[in-house]
Amino acid sequence: MGLAACGQPTVSDRIGEQARNSGMVDMARAAEFAWTQVRIYTPYSARHAVCKDLGELAPDCLQESPASVAEGEFLLAFINEGKGARYESHRRSNGHFLYHTGVLALQRHEAVLDVVPYRSARQGSAFYLKPRPPGPR
Repeated sequence: MGLAACGQPTVSDRIGEQARNSGMVDMARAAEFAWTQVRIYTPYSARHAVCKDLGELAPDCLQESPASVAEGEFLLAFINEGKGARYESHRRSNGHFLYHTGVLALQRHEAVLDVVPYRSARQGSAFYLKPRPPGPR
């Protein structure tokens, strides 16, 4: 899982920093390792559901992925075609992913998200990360 080694920022930290500083997030810059697709799972997602969705994209899913996704987090599964997956926790404080289905799948070349500010009396200030429509950047 994406733990910060020796004080290095996590993928989640880099996503939050981009969102706060530029109003957009380029996942390729936030996750500077080999991957071709990222799949994003909501809080409370269970390992069996994640692994069923990933299927042959991540054959070691049952051994490598977390048992479930905590309430305050999303799970980012970075797929490197033919080489398995890397799992990173993403804290909601670094942005909520905005989408209508249970899993958001983005190809690396299209993984750019816009920041949508949100404020409510109950939750205070937050921001959502909304995928841009596919096409030229």
